[in-house]
Amino acid sequence: MPRYYAIDCEMVQNNMNQSMVARVSLVDEDLNIVMDEYVKPTHPVSDYRTWISGIQPGYERDAKPKSDVINRLGNNVNGHVLVGFDIQKDMDALGITYPNVKDVATYGPFLKFGQKQSLKTLAYQELGINIQNGSHDSVEDARAVMRIYKKHRF
Repeated sequence: MPRYYAIDCEMVQNNMNQSMVARVSLVDEDLNIVMDEYVKPTHPVSDYRTWISGIQPGYERDAKPKSDVINRLGNNVNGHVLVGFDIQKDMDALGITYPNVKDVATYGPFLKFGQKQSLKTLAYQELGINIQNGSHDSVEDARAVMRIYKKHRF
């Protein structure tokens, strides 16, 4: 029987003005942290986007190579269901595809006039919790995604 895992990533901006994954968090159905890894930048960081990402200069010291983080992620979720919010952005940033995903952002009943709502809005509407007050925390966001998904099981 497949298990469900929720993922969230935080991004920084590289010197080519592109987003680059800096943190990957994965929680299980019980909201336990399965992994929470910082990813070594593959290009120089030009903007840590701390105000939104929560990523601080110097995170690179404790970061792991992107390939190691991707391998660990794959070992955890292989054969299971991966849940996320606007999950394709995280998959693109990681440079991976995964066959069995559920995207809370594009779940029909959550769309307003065909538009995605923010995770902050959905967390408040669906769970009555306030998240993302200030910089984001990928563990907190992954937990909110999992709670929303479990409530609806689409």
